[in-house]
Amino acid sequence: MPRRLSVLAGSGALVSHVVEAALAAGDAVQVVGFAAQPERPGVLLVAGDLRNPTSAIAAIVAFKATHVVLAGGLTISDGDREALAGFAGNAGGAAQGDAALSSVTAAIEKFSGAKVIGVQDVAADILTDAGHLAGRVPTEAELAAARQGLRAAQEIGRLDLGQAVVIAGRRVVAAEDVGGTDELLARVAAHRAAGRIGDGTGPLVLAKAAKPQQPLYVDLPAIGPDTVSGAAAAGIGAIAVEAGRSLILDRAKLVAVAERHGIAVLGLQIDG
Repeated sequence: MPRRLSVLAGSGALVSHVVEAALAAGDAVQVVGFAAQPERPGVLLVAGDLRNPTSAIAAIVAFKATHVVLAGGLTISDGDREALAGFAGNAGGAAQGDAALSSVTAAIEKFSGAKVIGVQDVAADILTDAGHLAGRVPTEAELAAARQGLRAAQEIGRLDLGQAVVIAGRRVVAAEDVGGTDELLARVAAHRAAGRIGDGTGPLVLAKAAKPQQPLYVDLPAIGPDTVSGAAAAGIGAIAVEAGRSLILDRAKLVAVAERHGIAVLGLQIDG
């Protein structure tokens, strides 16, 4: 049954992918933009403000949305986080982490009457499968490092810090923080150029996993063609993502970029 879908939109290709999938399914679509958005035929566009969440609620209600989906990347300051926490009923003055702010979605449902769903509920093709996804077949050493990396990424997520780590051989050498994956890869490239990592026999592997405490309808870890290019520039030979709990953006282009750079991309379940 077609929905009336409000897309709370940040930046990046994921927004367009979700909007196109929704339109193809016959949904009526509204985009509430928290980052610059293009005009899209057949789509109502309104501006959002992270420090005034009630304006987004008003737009959702005016659109008579039945469902809401959060898509795209956002740079959220401590002030933004405090405003969102207050909106969700968690006022206390201090900025809160991403997992704590998942309570915002409950407030969206409460105040708008619409159901919050995941991007994978709109565009099922972006959810990561298990197995070899792109590029060359990983070596046994890369598989072992990938499994260790996913467990480590899960622990980093448990601290509400980030969703990714880089493994050198069997050692965690860098973890994602508020700078995101692109900044993590730039750091790894700098470490490698300085001779701190990458000169041993073990592989360099990027691993991304969902935070254990996060709901599956918000902020799942994602990789795209730019992730593969950034990994290649950092000397990383393999990328592992948590199967069933992460997203692949622009899959066809990602496959082509992985093939060009000779990088193995795989989806794995986390052991235990």
